[in-house]
Amino acid sequence: MITKTWKEVESEVTEDTVAIIPVGSIEQHGLHAPLGTDYFIADNLSKIVKNYENTLLIPPIPIGVADYHRHFSGSLWVKPETFKNYISEIIESMYFHGIKKVIFVNGHGGNREPLREVARHLEMEKDIKTIVWTWFESIEKEITNIFNFRPPFHASEAETSMLLNFTPQFIIKDNYLKSAEGSSNEWGKYYEGTIVSQEVRDFSQSGATGNPVNTDPEKGERMLELAGKNLKKLVDYVSSL
Repeated sequence: MITKTWKEVESEVTEDTVAIIPVGSIEQHGLHAPLGTDYFIADNLSKIVKNYENTLLIPPIPIGVADYHRHFSGSLWVKPETFKNYISEIIESMYFHGIKKVIFVNGHGGNREPLREVARHLEMEKDIKTIVWTWFESIEKEITNIFNFRPPFHASEAETSMLLNFTPQFIIKDNYLKSAEGSSNEWGKYYEGTIVSQEVRDFSQSGATGNPVNTDPEKGERMLELAGKNLKKLVDYVSSL
């Protein structure tokens, strides 16, 4: 989008146009993965449909709802209300130009509920079809089959394997073991089956979850293939509505 002139965008927008908005987060990802992990994944997955029919790729939104990572240096966040208002106003500006269909390509778990609240509001109050697509949710069943269990999705073997497709140069493979030694087997601190804390320092010393030692590039490639197909199908579906 940002490489086009306003006249080019005007001529391309139709009732079938679907705006693709990558949404990430800048937050710690253990001792092996970069702060921009969620951003890099969302941005690159969005590019799969960059030149896809009836799509308009919007610049990425890098910072999301991630205050529970605050005890790890470099993590950035905004309040949920700030995030929702900002996102909503961006979409309303697109609506002014005739875009009434939107897909968030989301790479961060903490963004899911705020984005869903935005989506519900925009669809009910503004008649803007707004869909939240989170990559690891969209193919969760397949990921479980690939790894033979459901891995947690923060700085884990699954997320790191996906990141290998895009920015392997930013991953410190020598730190996989250090991340794993201070990791948590699940997301959150639980008591008798109920989550009692999502502050990361309460359940993970390294900031990671899962076992990054089991990061596997072939599994990463398989997840990328599946996620790409899933996203393309969703674009086709939303465009036809």
